[in-house]
Amino acid sequence: MIAIVVAMTKKGKVIGKDGRLPWDIPEELSHFRKLTKGGAIIMGRKTYESIGHPLPGRPNIVVSRNAGKVPGCEVAGSVPEAVEMAKKHHRDIFIIGGAQIARESFALADTMMLSYIRKDYPGDTFFPEFTEKEWAVEERRDFPEFEFVVYRKRH
Repeated sequence: MIAIVVAMTKKGKVIGKDGRLPWDIPEELSHFRKLTKGGAIIMGRKTYESIGHPLPGRPNIVVSRNAGKVPGCEVAGSVPEAVEMAKKHHRDIFIIGGAQIARESFALADTMMLSYIRKDYPGDTFFPEFTEKEWAVEERRDFPEFEFVVYRKRH
């Protein structure tokens, strides 16, 4: 499975502001940890910088055109290269952002796991547009502060 895993506002599809998540929702963060534990993580350089460290308990691959070293992570020059690197480690691959990396991942991913934050937040980074013609809803789960939706790519 190659899955895009992102939290965004339900309205406006905000995923970030000033290089950070605009919300602090412990239950959503815990849900993210459980989902991605045991798989390989792929993220863009800006996402890595906003987190500030590799996510524990799983291989972390950072996509960066400036192939410098990133402590505790492997570095790939592109999303396809990162996916190939991740396949060597794990069957489950989780692409966690940011917006440009998600956009580049649509062609490679077979699953999207999206947490729709119920409250509105201002932002400067947005999740790319997609349609339900391309992606079918497979599962919905309600949480107090967000709705979790799993989409599968239509073939």
